[in-house]
Amino acid sequence: MEEEIAISQLLKENELLKAKAHGLPDVGKRGDNKEFYENVEKVEKAVRVFYNEIREIDKIADNNVPKNSLGGGSPAKFKPFPLSLKEVNKIINDNNIFEYPLSAGNEEYRKMIVEYLAQEGFQNNNPYNKNEAIKNGLTIDNIIFTVSTTHAYTLVLNVITRPEDVIIMTGPNYGLFTFEPERLDGRVEIINLEEDDEWYINPQKLAKKIDIINQELREKYKDRTDYIPRVKAFLNTNPHNPLGKVMNSKHYERLKKLSEECKKRGVFIIDDMVYRDLSYDREDLAMPIATIPNMFSNTITLLGLSKSYGLAGIRAGMIVADEVIIRGVRNRMFQQMDSPPIIQGAALAGAYNATEERKAEYKKYFDEIITEYKYRYDLLRAMVDGINTIKDEKIRKMIEKEIRKEIKDENEIKLILEGIPNVKFVDKTEPESGFFAVLDFTKLKGKKYMEYIITNEIELLKFYYKYLRVKFFVGESISWPNKEQLVARVTYALERSDIIRVFYYINKGARLLE
Repeated sequence: MEEEIAISQLLKENELLKAKAHGLPDVGKRGDNKEFYENVEKVEKAVRVFYNEIREIDKIADNNVPKNSLGGGSPAKFKPFPLSLKEVNKIINDNNIFEYPLSAGNEEYRKMIVEYLAQEGFQNNNPYNKNEAIKNGLTIDNIIFTVSTTHAYTLVLNVITRPEDVIIMTGPNYGLFTFEPERLDGRVEIINLEEDDEWYINPQKLAKKIDIINQELREKYKDRTDYIPRVKAFLNTNPHNPLGKVMNSKHYERLKKLSEECKKRGVFIIDDMVYRDLSYDREDLAMPIATIPNMFSNTITLLGLSKSYGLAGIRAGMIVADEVIIRGVRNRMFQQMDSPPIIQGAALAGAYNATEERKAEYKKYFDEIITEYKYRYDLLRAMVDGINTIKDEKIRKMIEKEIRKEIKDENEIKLILEGIPNVKFVDKTEPESGFFAVLDFTKLKGKKYMEYIITNEIELLKFYYKYLRVKFFVGESISWPNKEQLVARVTYALERSDIIRVFYYINKGARLLE
């Protein structure tokens, strides 16, 4: 009886727990009980449709068609990075998991990673204790391990933000990262990327936006005597998620100007580099801002294994930052979960070290992965724009052969090879890294099939899911800047046969609409 009373009371206090959990878990809410601000509210509604509301359509969808999701964020199914497995197996086989690790992570692993960071050009011009510096002013106290880069991002925001502080993100973005600042009673503002800037961040436009927001905050909270909220950080995803744009050494001046404008205004740069190792230009990877002289203390770098090293399942990430930031994160880590699992640290040290063994294994591992991702993108291009857009004759023949292997009807093959009518890639968004693409469905606006008239992205998604069982993240899920366009973020980390099957159905759907 006592248990029932306690459960009943809990259900009264939290209505969300009454329904059986399906789809996306609750994304949370603001601690001050206000609604999400508009930018985040739009993302939340669109994401909820993708994960939850779409389940209702399952009841009336064509069950003869397999479910086809293009919304996944997992990388392609590659083997885990061998040296990460080697380090993990080493601690297990040596029975070195009997004691709790330090809150910041194993010291030996952090030393290995400091050597890697120095090799990559990270430099701390103002270390707190030069006697402890290992190389380039870096010490093990500039690193802390986390359970994924998402966890890292959350811990960083816990340390640097106060209520109503602003985090600026690009539009488009990784939609799920928009929620965390507002769960902490902060606010997200979007700076739209533009085709005129080749979809790269424009430092001057960012500086202007920071100034405008800070002026508005000073005016809004002018009667406060304790604290005036301000822009606290700019989230710089490099390579960009989802566009795959890479700012490497060719963009040094852009990155230098970006970091200078933020530093001048007291705005941290959260440099999310989780896709760095998937840069397609193997000789010029995405450039960390912490490698620019005198920018280390104003930069918080996030790294992890999920997207590149075939290890998303173990959720390993880390933060590289000024010792003050690491102290704050370490305190939060201790308060929340005592310490990160030692397996995360082992896997990270196996991936990020300065040994010759790592250098050789890294090249072999990523040459194969990048070659495959480039091929899958070509396969996607052939399915969307038509086989004739593939100029390399050898690849064109391979793609046609694979399509014929999956699709047997000659009439359907002919239509597939022509591409998808009224659908194209968003202009100038060919990815330079990663495994996402953004498709433009705007020409389908106003077309109809049965009870569906395509007036907006949600109707487009519902149409495709009901009749073709295809789902994808629509533009509002990723803060797409042009509200007039109907766009979708799609993954090509699928198996080759799955890419062919799913885009066959997208082609079929586009031909159904009139």
